[in-house]
Amino acid sequence: MNRDLHPLQGCRTLYRWQQGRLEHHLRALMPQWGELPLAITSQDLDSNASFVNYVRHHQLLDPCTGQSVELVEKSIRKVAFIGSQEARFHRAQGMLSGSEHFHYPACLGVIETPGESLIFTEFVRGKPPHMQAIAKQLALGIVELESLSHRHLCKQPLHKAPLLWTMDFFRPWFLLRPRFNFARCLPELERLAQSDEHFTGLADKFKAFTPVLARLQAAAKRSPRCISHMDYLRKNLFVDNGKLQLIDWSEVKVGRVGFDGGAYLGSLFRRKDMKVFLAAQQEFIEAYRAALPPCFDTDEALRNLNYIFLLTALYHCLRPETIEEYQAKERMAVLREKYDYLLSLL
Repeated sequence: MNRDLHPLQGCRTLYRWQQGRLEHHLRALMPQWGELPLAITSQDLDSNASFVNYVRHHQLLDPCTGQSVELVEKSIRKVAFIGSQEARFHRAQGMLSGSEHFHYPACLGVIETPGESLIFTEFVRGKPPHMQAIAKQLALGIVELESLSHRHLCKQPLHKAPLLWTMDFFRPWFLLRPRFNFARCLPELERLAQSDEHFTGLADKFKAFTPVLARLQAAAKRSPRCISHMDYLRKNLFVDNGKLQLIDWSEVKVGRVGFDGGAYLGSLFRRKDMKVFLAAQQEFIEAYRAALPPCFDTDEALRNLNYIFLLTALYHCLRPETIEEYQAKERMAVLREKYDYLLSLL
């Protein structure tokens, strides 16, 4: 594939009445191949994203040039014939062109059928990074992503407003997800307190976050919109020749400035001990604050960052699966340390 292509630039969208064979899709997206023979080798890749039917890695030789071509096909099923937000993101053209800190797989095209969206992108190779070690690099990339996408969204005509509205983070179909509702986990914390006195009374203390999050949510709704990736995990980042490649837009939203930083720090808080987390948090926020352009209010961005951090960190640290994991590894003192840190933010 052409590594000089910018993401979402020149992305071809085709519409089909029914699902077809992979070979037919590739010929439609690459018309220069005509009827030349194609020998395709395919392998299923892991995926646990909602509504994803499958993700496949395809390898073939370009029949025109003889060069190796590797691409990823993702099938996302539709609900009531409505396409996925990931497909809509890839169909936007030029949104992230000019990116320097993040590099994105080129999008070959999107094929829409009544029942699914098929997204074809370049296959990326590289080494997954240690997430705490790339805090500064991520901060610069996230600022760039927020700035470019904010500028793009501001230029969109009115007839595109309904599509952007359905992708907005504050729609009920996003906010009602369990991972944005930590309070449903509190009964498990109350049960834990019955057998471990170190956790006595914590459930009542955590209830105080409910009005805090409501205030942060109301403030975030009024802040500048941008595209938010929302899924900064090691499996979605690769270092290739010194470049940081960001993949997998399954969780993409029309979010707000600061959201992606909160998603990254929330994920890091979930997986790392406090010492590692605090060092990476300081490095990230210092770099993020310094890189924010004047069009964004720094205090507003950091407030939004805190909002998403709390949403994700509270849920992942309070859910029953996390408590069971720490119990099995005899690390309940570490979990209590994380609880104390979160409560210190009230």
